[in-house]
Amino acid sequence: NRIKMLDHNQETIARKIDGGHRIISGPSGSGKTIVLVHRAALLMQQKQTFKRILFVCYNITLVNFIKRLLAEKKVPLGENGVEVLHFFELCAKILGEPVEWEKEEVAYYDMVIEEALKKAKDFPEKYDAILVDEGQDFSDDMYRLVVSLLNPATNHLAIALDDNQNIYQRKQTWKELGIHARGRTHKL
Repeated sequence: NRIKMLDHNQETIARKIDGGHRIISGPSGSGKTIVLVHRAALLMQQKQTFKRILFVCYNITLVNFIKRLLAEKKVPLGENGVEVLHFFELCAKILGEPVEWEKEEVAYYDMVIEEALKKAKDFPEKYDAILVDEGQDFSDDMYRLVVSLLNPATNHLAIALDDNQNIYQRKQTWKELGIHARGRTHKL
C-alpha cells in the first residue's frame, strides 16, 4: 500500500492549491501521478469552487489506473466528480463524435486535434480545474486545446511531466501556449 502514501515533498506540492498554473516534473516513478490524484481529491473537497474537474492524460491504459487511485481515495468520478479522460476521448467529447483511439495515421490525429481546437472555443463546458498527466506526450496544440477548456475565473491548471522523455520538442514557450507557470514549477 506504499503507493498511496505521499512523502513530505509530494504532499507539499499536492497541497499548493492557490489557483494558477503549475508544472510538476520528475523522472518516471517519482510519484507525479500520485501527486495529481491527491490534488484532485483536495480540489473535490472545495466543491463550491471546483465544480468541474478534468484529469486528462495521453495513455489510454493510464486512465483506468488513475480512476482506480481516485476511487481508493473515495473521490467521485464522472460529470459530478473528477472526469478522467485520455486526450482523444476529450477530443471526441468536444467534437460530439467518435474518434479512433489508436492505429490511425499521424495526419488523422493532427486533423482531430485541429477540429477539436476549432470547436473548443464554443464548447459550453469549461473546467474549473484541469490536471494533465504525462505532459511530455502533449504537443503544443494539445496544450492549446486543454487551456481553452479552462474556466478563467478559477484558472487552476496542474501539469505533471517527465522532462527526460520529451516526445514533442516544444516549439513554443509555455507562456505562448497560455500556460503561466513561471516560479511555479516543482521537481520531484
